[in-house]
Amino acid sequence: MLYELFLAFRYLKPRRNAVSLITLTSILGVTLGVMVLLVVMAVMSGFSGEMKEKLIETQAHFQIYGPRGPIYDTDFQRIQEALARHDATGTPVIQSSVLVQYAATNRLGRKTQQLDTQCMLFAASSEALIEHLHLDQYIKAGSLRLDYDFDTDAHYAVISTYMARRWQLEVGDTFLVHSAKNLTDLVKFNAEGGIELNDDSTAYLPAEFTVAGIYELGKSDFDQMVFFAGPGDAADLLFEPDRITGVYPCATAVYGWGPDPFDQQTMLNELAVELNGFRIVGWEDANRNFLEVLEVEKLMMFFLLIFIVLVAAFSITNTLITSVYQKTREIGLLKALGCTDRAVMRIFVLQGFLVGLIGSVSGTILGCLVIRFRQNILDFASMVSGQELFPRKFYFFDHLPAQIVVSDVAFIVISSILLCTLGALIPALRASRLQPSEALRYE
Repeated sequence: MLYELFLAFRYLKPRRNAVSLITLTSILGVTLGVMVLLVVMAVMSGFSGEMKEKLIETQAHFQIYGPRGPIYDTDFQRIQEALARHDATGTPVIQSSVLVQYAATNRLGRKTQQLDTQCMLFAASSEALIEHLHLDQYIKAGSLRLDYDFDTDAHYAVISTYMARRWQLEVGDTFLVHSAKNLTDLVKFNAEGGIELNDDSTAYLPAEFTVAGIYELGKSDFDQMVFFAGPGDAADLLFEPDRITGVYPCATAVYGWGPDPFDQQTMLNELAVELNGFRIVGWEDANRNFLEVLEVEKLMMFFLLIFIVLVAAFSITNTLITSVYQKTREIGLLKALGCTDRAVMRIFVLQGFLVGLIGSVSGTILGCLVIRFRQNILDFASMVSGQELFPRKFYFFDHLPAQIVVSDVAFIVISSILLCTLGALIPALRASRLQPSEALRYE
């Protein structure tokens, strides 16, 4: 086996420059294929990992919804008792789509009233936002203040940097928030299909909020839509008091956090039994379609890009076929000295294996370097092309994520070496069938 490996390695560097160039081209093909596979798989893994982290940061490990819609204090006490038995915590939140009215300066320098319809009001206590969402770490200006100020009669909110730019607001400025329910109650459809004022409607005033802080989470879809307010202000805006008790609901849902967000299905099943009637949705179930799309895309990218390595394997086949023809005399001499057909076959199979091994190792090293300096490469390409290649408005992050997964690297390397080795079988079989008499007849 040692002399076969020695000859296989020796044949990678023959005296004839043409064959050396072909061998180098084959190694380069494997190197580029492995590099591209590694970079793409790392980016897909990084994107998926970053997305999962952002989903957990901006949502919760699970969400609990009431059987009749809004959740009241008595319901929340029951939920708290159930969560405590599983070492989990929960906080009531109010989440609803709203319309934001703000004063913007037009091109003529005049203030005009504008309406933003793609906004989500998220209300929870400041303590819960700090403990679970760590919102205080993302405050870029002002402070995380959501409590009502009795002295100045001010209602506070925390908006994103995106909203601050779009609405032309700074800390201390005010904006108005309309409830969708209040607006729809003002009108009705008549018999002709038109819209008219509802006879039972009453005039209402929108809620005025003062910007207490400006945050930037780094998840573009969240930053573009969500602003934070106090739970009391949100309840006054969105809810009507219960007709019997006169008490406002405390939440539209309860956000819960368990010991391990990636291994919580057993706990959720037990909670579903204890909280019969309540609907419990884990973060993976709430985003299942999106997460499945990411996995399918990663798998499809691998199968598409593996053809690069497959082409390199065919190149190795052509290289070894040429090598077999050029080494007919040497193969005949080896067989005349007692080398078996299997030994000759192993020489050329090992040659393909070595090409795959060298190409895979060099491709892995080159791929890791590309991943390490990916942002610099992306910035340079954007500067040369004059276009932003990773625009924040289309993606969730302000940088290109990447994560090298050891299992992915091992699978890519093993697959590449295996394809290159299989590519050497045909020329190796051709070499093993050469007869010494035919090989040496004209020598």
